[in-house]
Amino acid sequence: MPRTTAQNEQIRAETRATIVESAMRLFAQKGYATTTTRSIATEAGLSVGLMYHYFDSKERLLYAVFDFVMARIDEVITAVLLTHPPGERLPHLLHAIFDLLTSQHEFWGLLYSLRTQPAISVVLGDDFRQRTAALRGCFMDELVHAGKENPQLEAYYLYSVVEGAIQQYLLDPANYPMAEIVEKMIAQFGGKQT
Repeated sequence: MPRTTAQNEQIRAETRATIVESAMRLFAQKGYATTTTRSIATEAGLSVGLMYHYFDSKERLLYAVFDFVMARIDEVITAVLLTHPPGERLPHLLHAIFDLLTSQHEFWGLLYSLRTQPAISVVLGDDFRQRTAALRGCFMDELVHAGKENPQLEAYYLYSVVEGAIQQYLLDPANYPMAEIVEKMIAQFGGKQT
């Protein structure tokens, strides 16, 4: 019995996801510049020709990896923005970011490995900067509501503290006092304790 259109679409989506996840792992472990499309296809269990059916270049595949990563982060942030009123979002944003970090440690390790590669910065540097600015903007909106004197500077500082906490956690997840650090950030930046 032939497959239905829905079954074919599901197979395509699963194959595409397998390619993206394989590429993400290899880009993080071996570096974007030295990872070949052949090695990605092998990792995904596909022929090179079939992989090119889904992605016509390694750069397009890198953009797909970026979109995959950002979709996970956007989902968490959007949920907070939709379920909490302005002025009450900061504690929830911080908890959501760090809950995602602690529940998906490998994912974040791969993301940070990707972000620091010069070859990836050439392709995705502006995209990463725009995403950073968007999250910093969410922080700034909350800091305005909290009555901070210079909310833009405070947002830069808070973002730096968040980035530092993520990096420290990735270095030593078993011993990093994540819950206490998050509560300290919330107290310092004017959010309400949760």
